[in-house]
Amino acid sequence: MTPFDRAEVEAAFRHYFLTGPVGEDWAAWSQLFTDDATYTDHFYGAFHGPLEIQKFLESTMSFASHVYSVLDWYNIDGAQIVYKVSNRADNPEPGGAPLQFPSLQIIQYAGDGKWASEEDWWIMKEMKKFNELYTAQSQQFDPDHKQKMSRLDWGSEHDWARPASAAHGPSPSWAGRNDVPKVASIRDMNFGKRFS
Repeated sequence: MTPFDRAEVEAAFRHYFLTGPVGEDWAAWSQLFTDDATYTDHFYGAFHGPLEIQKFLESTMSFASHVYSVLDWYNIDGAQIVYKVSNRADNPEPGGAPLQFPSLQIIQYAGDGKWASEEDWWIMKEMKKFNELYTAQSQQFDPDHKQKMSRLDWGSEHDWARPASAAHGPSPSWAGRNDVPKVASIRDMNFGKRFS
């Protein structure tokens, strides 16, 4: 039994998804976690509390500025939500299909609109294949494509899980800031806890 009403959990999840993956306000999104929350990425490691979670998300998202997260599906079971996204980049080839790789997330609701934890899973081989294809397409069709941060295809599954306006241009919380760590690989990360 969960002490939370399903409607409360669903509303909190929609706010969470619109704030982070859609709005890309990782500073505000990190504040949706409890003070003792743990964010576990099964490649990068574990990060504790809102400030470290923000540091992780902004540093990795700023490195992959061309990638956005499209919600494929989600399942609510009590205080737990399991959801899948397509980590997508618009194709540098005009008219080309989006490029993407999947990831699976599990989050635990803590009440009052806050989250106690998140766990992320993605497969390195799939991410590398995505990066290789995107790099090749960029070199051939549009070398500056990454800097454009286009977000053209939010999918057709969930109308609420996309920007409210078709004219939406991303304004991520890391943009224009000098205090966001540059993380191009796990070797650049000097915060959080590594698993190996």
